[in-house]
Amino acid sequence: MKPNPLAPYWRCLYKDVVVQDGTSISLQWLYFLTYLVAHLPVLFPTTAGIHLFGFHESYYTFDQDYLPQDGSMLSNFIRLISITTGLSYLSIFGCASIAIASYATLIWTDVTTALRPFPWPKSWETDNNACYDDMFCEPPRRDRVIRRLGNTLSNFFYLFLALVVLLSTVMHGVSSDDVTIISGFIVSDFIFGVMLLILAVSSTIWHGCNAMWSHAVDLWSMEATIIYLTFRILSLGIFVFVSNETGNTTIASIIASLACLVMITGQIYFDGRSCFTKLKLKFWEEMCPFAVRNRLATSPYMTAKKDDENTIPLKPISLLEIYLFAMMPVYSNVPSWILIKTAFHTMGSECLVRVLNISLVLGWSYRLFERWGLDGCRHLLYCEEQIAKTKDSENGGLHLFWTIASAVLSPTASLHFWTGITLIAAYCHCRSIEMFVLSRHL
Repeated sequence: MKPNPLAPYWRCLYKDVVVQDGTSISLQWLYFLTYLVAHLPVLFPTTAGIHLFGFHESYYTFDQDYLPQDGSMLSNFIRLISITTGLSYLSIFGCASIAIASYATLIWTDVTTALRPFPWPKSWETDNNACYDDMFCEPPRRDRVIRRLGNTLSNFFYLFLALVVLLSTVMHGVSSDDVTIISGFIVSDFIFGVMLLILAVSSTIWHGCNAMWSHAVDLWSMEATIIYLTFRILSLGIFVFVSNETGNTTIASIIASLACLVMITGQIYFDGRSCFTKLKLKFWEEMCPFAVRNRLATSPYMTAKKDDENTIPLKPISLLEIYLFAMMPVYSNVPSWILIKTAFHTMGSECLVRVLNISLVLGWSYRLFERWGLDGCRHLLYCEEQIAKTKDSENGGLHLFWTIASAVLSPTASLHFWTGITLIAAYCHCRSIEMFVLSRHL
């Protein structure tokens, strides 16, 4: 079944949602203003913390204790990764080098594709692009190993963080006198690192060649890595609560560690079962079921008979649902804000909070205009037209320019880039709070 002609690709679907939802102008403005105001504490955490949430100035001492006064943002960021993970600069450089070498090898393979075509396994179903084309707007390169350059290579930060987390957990695991991490969290952190590694590999395959199986693995590992840091901060809150109530940090550590482990393994198991059941049922075989255009009330998938095999098991999308999805950077901060005020009494690293929140807002906001979302990235349509015009011309440099431009401007490539930084900063921020908490309780 072809996409709904009433909602063609490249057109922003905001008005379509408003029309089917019947949302009044006043309610639209209310949603929009709420969206803007709710993001202010996220973008200005220090000001909001002191004047809105009542955080004491003593909550912001971590960076004063560990960072030089004249350090640049980049140097401070790298220093904080080293301090919170316990890795040396050489180890961090080694992780970055492995990640760079991995994607450099992939680029080299892509460059040589024209000389010796790379045959993907037939069982991977790489010729079925229906779902992928329904989800992403980066122009395709179907004759190359890397079909979407930006969406594929932007997974670099996921691989880098996976290596950092895995190396850090191994080093903390063999250290018997480490007081910067709750020992039981090492197991959960190792699982987090493994899921990050799976995410980096599966997302690279999914965007590189569109193998259908990798889509299920990508969604499964992505959701686990997104939710893990919330589980971790909640578990650290459990540690503080039990420690304060019992006065026994050993019992508190065991309970908090088990809580974190149960939450992340439960998430991995149940979400994994759901994703792989959908893969078995060919849920993503012909289109993207959760795409906004497919959930418009006039979509042929919504108007199909209930016994039609193409019927989507979702209701027509509402404007409220879109705004709730867009506000993820806001409510993902809520558990941290509550626990900082009631249990931790520290913001941890202020530098890391700024980096993780700004990068998350940038990546998440632009991502809303991906093809499966509200769509409307017509600048990428222009890039696609220029790529087609220059493909067989003698000016190979111009063709390369428009290819790179489309890769950089891709909403999903932007999401990968910015949320990769978000995850690095968020993990290190959790560790900075943990360092402060342990310094008080041990």
